[in-house]
Amino acid sequence: DKLNTLYDTLHDAQLQLQGTDYSRFVLNIDLPVEGDETYAALEEIRQIAAKYYEDDVVLVGNSTSNHDLESSFASDNIVISVLTALFVMIILFFTFQSAGLPVLLVLTIQGSIWVNFAVPSLTGQTVFFIAYLIVSAIQMGATIDYAIVISNRYLQLKKEYELKEAMIETLNQSFPTIFTSGSILTCAGFLIGEIASDATVASIGVALGRGTLISIILVLFVLPQILLMGDIIIEKTALAMNISRPSREIAGKVKVSGHVKGYVQGEIDADIQGVFDGHMNVLVDSVLPGRQGQIEDIKAAGEVIGDDNEHLCKDVEDDIDKGDEQ
Repeated sequence: DKLNTLYDTLHDAQLQLQGTDYSRFVLNIDLPVEGDETYAALEEIRQIAAKYYEDDVVLVGNSTSNHDLESSFASDNIVISVLTALFVMIILFFTFQSAGLPVLLVLTIQGSIWVNFAVPSLTGQTVFFIAYLIVSAIQMGATIDYAIVISNRYLQLKKEYELKEAMIETLNQSFPTIFTSGSILTCAGFLIGEIASDATVASIGVALGRGTLISIILVLFVLPQILLMGDIIIEKTALAMNISRPSREIAGKVKVSGHVKGYVQGEIDADIQGVFDGHMNVLVDSVLPGRQGQIEDIKAAGEVIGDDNEHLCKDVEDDIDKGDEQ
């Protein structure tokens, strides 16, 4: 019985290793899955086998698959990276209507990608080529949103504040959003790297977590400096959209919502925040409870109230006493 069992085992093994047209050799090498040393060993094995089987030799396995993948996509990687950055810049160009700002944003995120994959080289670790392709795409697509949040807030706030003050306020408003989203993606990446048993999946997780963390640091600490120094570039390359707004002449009682510019004659009842140039005879109330409305005298904009301030206030008091509706 034992002999029959051994015979069956050997016969099954022979069928798996030796066929009609091909013979199979199973080799276990004590080398990394991919790397220069591994690829050199594969080439040496191929040359030795070619002495006996000429060119009819095929190597299969994880190492050969990674080597073939790297050889096939190495030349395409530059093209893919350039096209990815180009399409992202085109989308941002139509979003911000500026040719310079998309370049600054993409360079910041692309720089974080370069730093991310420079770390394994500096620490002597290996990176799977498939991990590089996947993580670089995810990092560009996911973390560019952080740069967009900073840029969008900055462009809005610099209309109301000085550049440095606008950037400080931008960081104060954007930090919770960026930190929350970035920390979730960072933790998820590192958890995948620690939990996954497959080396390729673990490499993707670690690279994703590390890349997201680097992107957060660059967006919060480097991008603000780039935007401040490159503000003149952003302004010079901005598109001036000369869109003529329709002019309407209306008489009667209407409801207005939005920004209007022109001349108004009649009674007004609205919450106004802006500059008035002319003469007014109104009651001023604040929209905030417990606070009194204010009218400031702006000399540079013309005589809003001017020397008639006391007379105007006296007119308002008289109107209140008389119970007139203003």
